[in-house]
Amino acid sequence: MSAHLRERFNRPGPKRILALDGGGARGLLTLGVLAQLERHLAERSGQGDNFRLAHYFDLIGGTSTGAIIATTLALEWRVRDVVDLYFKLLPAIFARPQVPGPLRVLIPAFKNKALTQALQEHLGNRQLKSEDLKTGLAIHAKRIDSGSAWIVVNNADWCYFNAHSSTEGIPNSDFYLRDLVQGSAAAPTYFSDVRVPLARNKSGNVSGYAHFFDGGVSPNNNPALQLLLTVTEPAFGFNWQAGEDKLLIWSVGTGYVRKRFEKRNRKRRSSAKPIGDFRRLMYSSKVMAALEGYNHDICQQQITTLQMLSNPRFPWYVNSEVKMQTATPLLSREPVLTFQRYDARLEVDEPEFRRPEHIESLLGEDLSPKLVEKLRKLDIKDPALLDILYRTGEALGAKQLIRRDSSDANPKTSAAIAPDWPPAAFDPWRPAAPVAAEPAAETPPAQPPQA
Repeated sequence: MSAHLRERFNRPGPKRILALDGGGARGLLTLGVLAQLERHLAERSGQGDNFRLAHYFDLIGGTSTGAIIATTLALEWRVRDVVDLYFKLLPAIFARPQVPGPLRVLIPAFKNKALTQALQEHLGNRQLKSEDLKTGLAIHAKRIDSGSAWIVVNNADWCYFNAHSSTEGIPNSDFYLRDLVQGSAAAPTYFSDVRVPLARNKSGNVSGYAHFFDGGVSPNNNPALQLLLTVTEPAFGFNWQAGEDKLLIWSVGTGYVRKRFEKRNRKRRSSAKPIGDFRRLMYSSKVMAALEGYNHDICQQQITTLQMLSNPRFPWYVNSEVKMQTATPLLSREPVLTFQRYDARLEVDEPEFRRPEHIESLLGEDLSPKLVEKLRKLDIKDPALLDILYRTGEALGAKQLIRRDSSDANPKTSAAIAPDWPPAAFDPWRPAAPVAAEPAAETPPAQPPQA
């Protein structure tokens, strides 16, 4: 790790974190939001086309497709370059399934080859300690041979960054970025697990491996809460201060998807599947439906928790019970951070039930349930569908969202990204507040000489 990064991590002042969800091809929705954010911050910084999100965020963390985006951004890529990569790479990765859906519990749907080649081409032999990483990076994966969720960071003060010289273990700092990213993106039933060299014998040959699956099968498909824990837990070496004016987490999803079965209502369009379809499902398919809901459930719980630790300008609508949590008391005496969640609801509904973040609200048109169902998949290869996802993300970044000071009867909106949002107080190019000089000690009045 470069001295520049150590200085940046330890520099006084507020810190900024970007958290990127997993979601396969739907990462293009994330990139649409980030394109808007990059344009806005570039203008605000005065750096124009020289600006990169790595200049703003002190730590970028992601899972699966979010790990791919996080790593390229930390390497100082422009968002549009990552977008170009995705439009080229996704059709190649998902071009030809090896087996039909029912057999994916026995054989992965796709070969690892296309992603392996792309990561080799673009990440090369860069390691976690690479000085090409211009900001903090956190990659989340699931190590299946030890049953542990892994979070690796490029912080030299992390307790596992370097192995002790008396062991044969390979220091985490020597892990190849391409291996870590591919392990984070190895979604079960889609790809094979990824082996990462973990130890070498005295001859220098690999003597042990760690086996990784997608970080989405851990609690960290949405990595925002784990990133908060990472930067405040001393073991990871950041030791950043909590506080509403000290810590910003900007969390971006890949599309809200909730798999539901319900009785058809002819008077209301819905993304829910007919309940009759559920009754006809095989037991194994019902088990898969339950497991597919895991990421949704835990993501909602994490968002709920983070919103109870902060006062987001645009609270995410959790459900019909707590709604936007505007009446929910904080879990802490004072806000622990500034938190903001951005995601689009990949659901169809009647206009009176749509929120600003519904895809039909964002694109300004009614969409067929069949089309939206296609957009909810992880293995999209059709360029037209990929373009819709990207445009949805761009529209979300430019949307007027409902503020927390609203009521159901009187919703108030503001721009999702604005001159004061993200809060200007977090801008790293702002001059540091001058330190007030201590007042000079008063000189005591001269005393007349004693008689």
